[in-house]
Amino acid sequence: MEKSFSERVAEAKANVSSVSAVEAKKFRDSDPKCLIIDPRDASDIYSTTGMIPGALRVSLKQLNDEADTDLPLALASRSRTIITACQAGPMGALAAYALKQRGFNNVRYIDGGTQGWLDAGYTTMR
Repeated sequence: MEKSFSERVAEAKANVSSVSAVEAKKFRDSDPKCLIIDPRDASDIYSTTGMIPGALRVSLKQLNDEADTDLPLALASRSRTIITACQAGPMGALAAYALKQRGFNNVRYIDGGTQGWLDAGYTTMR
């Protein structure tokens, strides 16, 4: 039987570390190679909280289904720091877990997502 969304999110959160928005910003500010990925569809990004400036939009479907050769070049290194962020956190956790399952070994997600980013006083772009 297929797992529910909540069950998949719980599994992802149990297997991938989370960071706060403040910690994510510190990672990005201290590591120029740190990549932030937003796994939402473009319409979801622009109709809700926007996207963290400099983030790369790679849909959760791409992260789950695309062959490695079809992923963006920014994902060529399995060791680079990657932080995922959706609107509130669950899809970010799923995206981070999908990356971890593909062999990326330095992946985290922002607990609270882009809403947490905004709540911390940082800006987003639409």
